[in-house]
This record gives sequence, C-alpha cells and structure tokens, in this order.
Amino acid sequence: HFLLFLTQKQTRVYYTKDKKMTTEEKTKEEEEIVPTKTAGAILFCGCTDFKNVGRTKQIDESVFANVNVPSKISTFENENDLEFTFIASGSAAAHNVAIDTKGRLWAWGRNENGQLGTGDKDNRNAPSVVKGIHFGENADGEGEEAVKIVWAACGKNHTIAIDSEGGFYACGSNKSGQLGVPITWSRQKKNVDDERVEFVKSASATQAKFVKATCGVDFTVLTDADGKMWSFGCPQYGQLGHGDDHEYNMKEGTVKLAYEPQPTPKMIRSGDLNAEKDYKVVKVCCGHNHVACFCEDGKLYTWGNGGYGRLGHRVQKDEFSPKMVEVQGGDRNLIPKDAILACGSTATHFSACMGQLYAFGKLKVSGDNTMYPMPQMDLQGWVLRDFASGAVTFATCQDEMTVTWGAGGYGELGYGPEGKKSSACPDVVPSLQGKRTIMVACGLGQTLFLVKSEDVKEGVPVFEPLPETKGGEKKKQGAHLIKPGGAKKAKK
Repeated sequence: HFLLFLTQKQTRVYYTKDKKMTTEEKTKEEEEIVPTKTAGAILFCGCTDFKNVGRTKQIDESVFANVNVPSKISTFENENDLEFTFIASGSAAAHNVAIDTKGRLWAWGRNENGQLGTGDKDNRNAPSVVKGIHFGENADGEGEEAVKIVWAACGKNHTIAIDSEGGFYACGSNKSGQLGVPITWSRQKKNVDDERVEFVKSASATQAKFVKATCGVDFTVLTDADGKMWSFGCPQYGQLGHGDDHEYNMKEGTVKLAYEPQPTPKMIRSGDLNAEKDYKVVKVCCGHNHVACFCEDGKLYTWGNGGYGRLGHRVQKDEFSPKMVEVQGGDRNLIPKDAILACGSTATHFSACMGQLYAFGKLKVSGDNTMYPMPQMDLQGWVLRDFASGAVTFATCQDEMTVTWGAGGYGELGYGPEGKKSSACPDVVPSLQGKRTIMVACGLGQTLFLVKSEDVKEGVPVFEPLPETKGGEKKKQGAHLIKPGGAKKAKK
C-alpha cells in the first residue's frame, strides 16, 4: 500500500517499496496510461454460466467452471497482435463488450434479447465481433468506410455503441424505448418484446454528436460533444431526469400502474440542471434505476430511484430531476475533471478534491444505508485511475495495484481458487500486483480487467470458453483453464 504525506508546499510524496516519487514524477510516469486511450489485454474472472448468473448461486461448475483468478480468454489469444482500448459491462448486465484498437466492437455473454448484436438470441460463451455495424469489407476494421466504435455501454437487456462520428447504434430489447428507436409492438400484446438482434443506427433528429453513453436496467443516457445529456427509455422513478415518470393506469376500475416508454432522445433540462443553467457535464453514470453526474462546476448531481440513500440526499425519496448533492467541504471540495464516478445497483461512488473517495447508498449486503457522501478511509491516499460497480461488487485500480471487494459468489473478485469469495473491505487482487491495470468493468457476476499487454505476456492463465451451442442444447464438456506451460485440463 502507498503511504501518503503532505509537505509544507502541499506536494504529495509517494513512498513505495522501491522508491519515492513526488507528484510531478508520478504524473509523468502515469502519462502513458489513460483509460479509453491506452491499449492493453483483457483478463476475465467470475461466472461463465451467463444464462443463470445473477439468478442463482447454484451453478453447475462441472459444466460452467467459475474463473477465480484473472485470466486471458483464448479467443483473443488466437488473434495476432489484438489489443483493446475499452471494456464495459453493467451493474444489471450479464454480458460484456470490448473495443479493439481497430474500432471493432466485441461482445459475449447472455443474449436472450439479442443484446450482443450477433444476429440471433443464442448466448455467447466466447467473444465475437458484432453484426449490423460496418467494420470494413472483411470485418477487419480496415478501409476508409469502416466504422470506428469509440464507446459502448451495457444495460440489462440492451447495448449501446457510439462511433467516431458521433452516431450511436443499439441492439437488444426496445420494450421501454431504451434503444432510442421507435417501438414496433403494441402495448396491448402481452409477453411481446420489440427486439433488435443486430445493431441498428439511430436516425435521431437531434443532430447532436454523441461521445459517451451509459445504461441502466432499461434506459439510456448519452452525452454529446457540448456536454449536454440526452436520455430515453423507461421513465419510472424519474430516472430519465425530465421531471416526470409518465405514470398511467392501464385498466379502468382498478389500479394497474405502468410507465409510458420514451423512445425519443430528449435533452435533460430540469431541476438543478434546467434550461437557465448552461451546464457542461464531465462524467455521467447509471445504476440500476438512478443516475449520477458531475459537471465542470465541480458539483455532483443525482436523480432517479432514491431507495437505500443511493442519491445521497439524506432521504429515501425519488427525484424526477437532477438535484445537487451536498458534499462535505462545499466549494472547497469540488470534484476535479479527472475524478472517478460509478453507480451500482444501490450505491454511488465518486472522488473529490485530492482524490478522496466518497460513497453513499447501500454499500454492503448487510448493514445500514449511507444516506449522504461519506469518505471511504480504506482507500485514503489512493489516486484512482478507474472504478467500476457491479450488482454487489466493486473494482478499482491505481498504479500497479488492483483492488476488489463486495458480496461476490462466482469468483469475480479474483482472489484465486483458495482465496475468499467475498470481502467486506477493499482487498488487493494477488495475481495483479505489479501489473498496470488500465480499466476495470463489473457485471452481475463477472469482472473484466484491461491490463498493459507487456505485463501479462507470461505467467497468466488462459480461459477457454465452452463451444457455442444452439438454444437449450445440453453442454457435455466443461469449461477449460489452460495454465501457463501446462496442458489443457478440465476444471472440476
């Protein structure tokens, strides 16, 4: 761990096992590692039964072996010089996406609503390049007409991707309008979902150029090049931030509430981010049913489901419009532009002045709720590079250290086969010590790490996903873990 001292000139001095560095020296050393820009290799750990993850803890490990230590995926190892600049999952997602250095989007995991964009609804155990986006004549990312994807996000049953020209693509369930395209099914038809099994490009009339995306369970929030936010999908809890939840009663003579889908992207201009305030958002993140963002003014805003105190307003009350969160220190503790921000199912994390990490909401499965931002002393002095929240797990990284914690049940914390499955407090991932982690991503029961390729060339296990199967066809062979220098061996 790093010990942090402040000199009289307020210069940070970091002492490590081998050397000490001033703030300037440390910054210079980290200049080459920038999330979403620096390329690296993907490591995976957690549940491999994407159909049942999050639905049961009783996974048949003789068929779907949990990966307890961060491992390479054999699919990527079979590609020459393949590196990635972006990884993503989501607190409600049982699928994952990644963007390689050629701008191609890869996806794998649960696919019951076509959220992988592979042209069908078969779950994918192994990553593959998505369909519906033109990645060149041979789908190799080459050629002037090839689309370059720069950002992606995962909801529960949908996926959003943004290209280098500011357009956005979507696939999966559009039941609540979360794809940003018109809904093609009738409200009167029960158990019918509007699904797009390949990526479709939105023909939005907004003319905005989008640069980032984040997804909740069934809604989406985009950020445009001018720093404005646009949202669409299910308006329940006021999670779209438009000042209304569009609730209506489906039947006369009885109470059966529903929420009118909002498939058209609409700019967020209400509450403390109303039309009179020319805000410019820096980062925005969605949890299951709430949203948090911070703007150039250094202030934090939240809205949506207020249960468990996840909005940080000291009361469990839904907010239909963005509302500023009171942070200890006020204007003396503004959020810098390079701060981290992450939303889980019921929790929110962010860093403020001097990199101090704060959190609120239900931070542990058991225990009281944290109703307002509280400093997290376990990581005091850490300057976090990236942070991710899953359903009940968390991951973050700094320098050559990666830390995870939470109520894991599938090995997604990466502590190893003999290590603990859950942790109430942040703990170092043993196999990633000394390795530079660029990004982290957490899902329902899986964690992804984007690590500098030169740090994982040797000594890292390789996970071989099960062969693809159609529909409910029974799998007859176990998942495999190829250990460095060893033969392929089924993990029991």
